[in-house]
Amino acid sequence: MELVFGIVILSLISITLVQVALSLHRHSIAKTSVSLAQISLSNTADIVRNYLEMESSFVFVDSTLQSASHTISLQGSALFLDGVLLAQDITRFDVKTLPNSAFSIDVCTDLGSKTFCINRVGWLR
Repeated sequence: MELVFGIVILSLISITLVQVALSLHRHSIAKTSVSLAQISLSNTADIVRNYLEMESSFVFVDSTLQSASHTISLQGSALFLDGVLLAQDITRFDVKTLPNSAFSIDVCTDLGSKTFCINRVGWLR
């Protein structure tokens, strides 16, 4: 009887440890997903800023950025640079002109129940 009781106790401890390990693993995966989304948004905003800083002017209409040498457009939830996929799962892409030949770029995505946005500011040539 004591042997059965010991096996039951060890089984309960094992089950609890496995549940804790799975919970930690799920948390790690969630943090990794958020980090990857933030890195992707940051890289996308940096690429757009770098291209715009080489331009002297641009036009932004209906989620499409048109400059002398490049076109960046949001089609559905994908952002394209000259027809090549730049980023996916984008919910908002906005470029605004600011005083002194400056501009502001906003790129956003939804991850779960949260919206993540990255903003970059640059200056036209």
